[in-house]
Amino acid sequence: IFAGMASVPTALTAEEAYVKEEKKRIRKLFEHKKLKVTKYSHQHNQDPEWFRHKKHVLICSWAGRPIFSRYGDESKLAAYMGVISAIISNFQRCKDNVRSLVAGSHKFVFLVKGPIYLVAISRTGESEKQLAIQLEYVHLQIITILTGSIHNTLRNRPQYDIRGLLGETEETLMTELLSDGNQSPAYAMKCVQCLRLDRECRERVGSTLKSHRTKNLLFAVLLAGSKVVSLVRIKDKILHPSDLLLLINFVNNSQSLRSGEAWAPICLPEVSQKGYVWAYVCFLHGDLSLSLITADNNDFFQLQEVKRRILEQLKTTGDLLTIKKSIRKKPWTVLNVNTEIYELVHFLYKSDQARQFITPAAIHPFKGRQGRKILMHEYKRVMDRCSIVQSKKSHTVYFHASDVSAVLAWIRPGEFEIYCTFTPLVPKEVAITACNRILRWIKREEGSLFMLHANTW
Repeated sequence: IFAGMASVPTALTAEEAYVKEEKKRIRKLFEHKKLKVTKYSHQHNQDPEWFRHKKHVLICSWAGRPIFSRYGDESKLAAYMGVISAIISNFQRCKDNVRSLVAGSHKFVFLVKGPIYLVAISRTGESEKQLAIQLEYVHLQIITILTGSIHNTLRNRPQYDIRGLLGETEETLMTELLSDGNQSPAYAMKCVQCLRLDRECRERVGSTLKSHRTKNLLFAVLLAGSKVVSLVRIKDKILHPSDLLLLINFVNNSQSLRSGEAWAPICLPEVSQKGYVWAYVCFLHGDLSLSLITADNNDFFQLQEVKRRILEQLKTTGDLLTIKKSIRKKPWTVLNVNTEIYELVHFLYKSDQARQFITPAAIHPFKGRQGRKILMHEYKRVMDRCSIVQSKKSHTVYFHASDVSAVLAWIRPGEFEIYCTFTPLVPKEVAITACNRILRWIKREEGSLFMLHANTW
């Protein structure tokens, strides 16, 4: 196992050489990106400061070679990752898989994806299920850059160091993904959020995207930051929420994209892990971006013209101005819902059919980055408990009170999930009344809150 950590110079295959060249192109997009989370690259497992972080994510190959660490320098953590590899391998020799271990206040959660081993070491109180979901997305992020063929490469060449293919690009994307996962319910609920927009405007925008199709175009996605404005797809391909989240992560965490146009290969795992599609990405104004996904790597200039025509039509119809106003508009809160129940401080709603969620901006006591993390922690805890008691056929109502807040969860499989947060001493009956009023408000406003119809070519 530890022999695999020695540096062995080997010649690249034609496929690996091609991938490496493409990665160089993508890396340029991230040269000036400032991470939301500091990596603390000077730290390692002999440094007491390294152990002060509440959650680590480590990735290595089955031969023990380091691939990624959320904190610290991977090369200085080689011995530590070798031990992780040995633990997993010992279980596999016994024809078993290790899923999690608990040591004091720390929880170790393992995920084995072929020759890639992932482990989360956490003392945040998150469950095994929630940590495993985060590891799944980190693995998908690797596939997004290198495709599923990296598994065969590592199986055939155990000593191969894939960090040369990943570089700072993948480090940026994985670090930001883990950071966003602490504050956004998108990854835990496997769904996306839409920009709140007048229904008629959204339908016109969808028609605009739909009217400018090229032969090989697979998807057209208009984003306002991490929120979806509109999306069009071909009939026989679905842009799965996990693929869309990975695309959003790619688009929004490249500062250099804002100063021009990007043309990059990207693998969408739910579409196919076998190869790349090509993404033309351009920011139209501020956080408003257009992504055109094609199957042909020769379509750059054609898609550049498509973007020009789409932008021109959005200006002509006035929809571009409407979208800009919506982006600049002050975020709505629970106070805008007007339930007349003042114990209500927040809620989270997911539409199962649309695979979309809505949530208002947080107010006291959950404002700010740390407040959102606390709020998400409470929601995740309730989600885990609901998954234990939930029946697939009937609805589930669950009420949880703590010193921080009270949360009422109502789940109707195939329809919706709603989680409402209140002040700690709210009576359950009052919480149920508030929940019903929120559901009625969502029904009235659903045209502006969701993309209700799929636009297809």
